[in-house]
Amino acid sequence: MADLRCTGSEWTIQECSWAAPDEACKSHSEDTIVYCAKAETAGKAAQGAVRLISHDGAPSIDGKGRPEVLMGDAWVPICSTGLSSGSAAVICKSMGFSGAAATGASSCAAFNGKNYCGSVAPGVSALTCSGSESEVLACPHEAGEDVFCAPSESATVACVGDGETQGRPAKEAAPQPFLGGLSSLAPAHRV
Repeated sequence: MADLRCTGSEWTIQECSWAAPDEACKSHSEDTIVYCAKAETAGKAAQGAVRLISHDGAPSIDGKGRPEVLMGDAWVPICSTGLSSGSAAVICKSMGFSGAAATGASSCAAFNGKNYCGSVAPGVSALTCSGSESEVLACPHEAGEDVFCAPSESATVACVGDGETQGRPAKEAAPQPFLGGLSSLAPAHRV
């Protein structure tokens, strides 16, 4: 679908107005990603949440990309300067991946044969995780005015397994049925 327009009263996406995609649209370079959340949590990722950005600026779909951390009201890239070997594992695990692939030091400009640097200067540097931390900001790091990195110094990672690369809040567990006390619900007998 191209040029999708909905009013909000439609029951299905097919009821919206849209055009057939052209060849440029079929390349997926301008795809739109939508996710749903409860109104009170919509768009509110937790401080320190991590997302992974692909070479084209969209969320990564293959687990490879430029990690960004939510600090204040902004997503900031992580600088490759001072990045410890355990940092990639913590970055990937914080997004739900099983870990990070062992990759050689690679410039973001040539990572996976593409330029993942972006245009925003990193806001986190000297990230020195041991690998056992549960979240990125629990690792020793520098942030804010202490960071002197150019966009070309952005870190890149390749994560292993399945994870959530969009930086959105973790899904809530589905409610579980209450099974306690069912054995005491024997049928009543009439006398």
